[in-house]
Amino acid sequence: MISWMQTHRKYLIPTIWISTIAFVGAGFVGWGAYSFGSNKVGEVAKVGERVISGKELQYSYNNVYSYYNQILDGKLTQEKADELKLQDIALNQLIRESLLLNYADELGITALNSEVASKIHSIDNFKENGVFSKDVYFKTLKAVNKKVREFEDSVKKEIIIDKLTKALNLPPTKLEIETLTSAIYLQDKLSVKIVKIDENDIKISDEELKEFWNSNKTNFMSDKSYTVEIVKVATDGIDVDENASREFYKESKHLFKNSEDKIVSYEDAKDKVKAKLQLKIAKKEALKKYLAFKNGKIDADETLTLTDSSSDIPLDKIQTAKVGDFIKSIELKDAYIAAKLVSINMPEPLKFENAKEDAKLELFKNRYSKLLETKTIQEANLSKELKDIGFISMEDSQKLDMLSQEEANLFLERLFSTSGEKGYYIFDDKSIVYQITEQRLFSQDITQEDKQELEETVKSVKNQAIQMALIERLESKYKIENYMKKD
Repeated sequence: MISWMQTHRKYLIPTIWISTIAFVGAGFVGWGAYSFGSNKVGEVAKVGERVISGKELQYSYNNVYSYYNQILDGKLTQEKADELKLQDIALNQLIRESLLLNYADELGITALNSEVASKIHSIDNFKENGVFSKDVYFKTLKAVNKKVREFEDSVKKEIIIDKLTKALNLPPTKLEIETLTSAIYLQDKLSVKIVKIDENDIKISDEELKEFWNSNKTNFMSDKSYTVEIVKVATDGIDVDENASREFYKESKHLFKNSEDKIVSYEDAKDKVKAKLQLKIAKKEALKKYLAFKNGKIDADETLTLTDSSSDIPLDKIQTAKVGDFIKSIELKDAYIAAKLVSINMPEPLKFENAKEDAKLELFKNRYSKLLETKTIQEANLSKELKDIGFISMEDSQKLDMLSQEEANLFLERLFSTSGEKGYYIFDDKSIVYQITEQRLFSQDITQEDKQELEETVKSVKNQAIQMALIERLESKYKIENYMKKD
């Protein structure tokens, strides 16, 4: 936790427990394969004295779906949503909210009508020219199929929970801030040594290599492949005259745009227009050839064996076909082909001669790794000839110039997250042995901004822990009834 905060402390902010009016302006999505297991129409759960309605769940799911859809750049599908169990996330969010509301009821915390009105008036979605508009308010709620009473109830709940969580917030103590400051700004005076293996020291005989291959045959398999017969229509054999090219451009000019998404002139797009038209003609000719090939009127142009790693032909249609199937309209860069799937060839162990180079590389890596580990442990125990690089902190990766930037960051993360005055870290091709000879708190460079960030970090972590503990306590205090079941 500390090592993560050392790297990301500037991005740690207090967690907001429930989302505000996130549904405003969002579209609706279905929340999947659930049905009600209760005779209580419209109720999906009950927490203490608070009832959760199906409509509330729909809005909660909509918010959760929109959030994940933004994270995935608008590419969230219903199948992915089901895989992520967004229905459960939405319901659990409402259950946690209801637990807090029950507790707030018990404490007598409520929201005044004036507070609800003030909150609604502050929402930008309901403003026109910077001023709250009743007309915009009603139209916006109608657009998302939300009744005014339902919306105002949700705002009231938000205000109540906000009051409750603020009441529970505790400021960080001086000791807590000092503890985190020490963890982040601690510096180690470090001595290091890079350990490598001379590759010339690793000798592999043919007998050893063959024995290694024989014991690991399943690691050296052929690729899955597909034997296909194809017929092909190439674009380079198709003549396109100027008139046909210009006519095609008029019909399809939307296909020819520049980087600014503007349609380019015929003269600027001339070569692309010709290539596109040739492909269009090739597709028609390939369809004719496909029908003749399928009906046995012509023979295949050639037979090919295709694999993922060696094929210039897209395999998506071929991979989903069955042996004996004919596949039409496979587009290439400069041709269209049709194919017949003759056989599917499953992976099998390669013969020694074919696997020899890969097996040699794998055996070499194994030997190198074992020798490197043995030598590293020996050097770490001896702790001789280490180079003193002075005091170093989490942000001083440049002082480790014997490592790459990525390697230095990995090592420093390990260094400041483990105890012990000496140790080592092994990379793929080298290792670093280290010894800490002194430690100090480097505080003179801590700015006022850094101090504020540290205080916010401690406050956030502390109050999240308090709130999570409260939720766990409330789960045992109030009865939770879930009326939903999967179909």
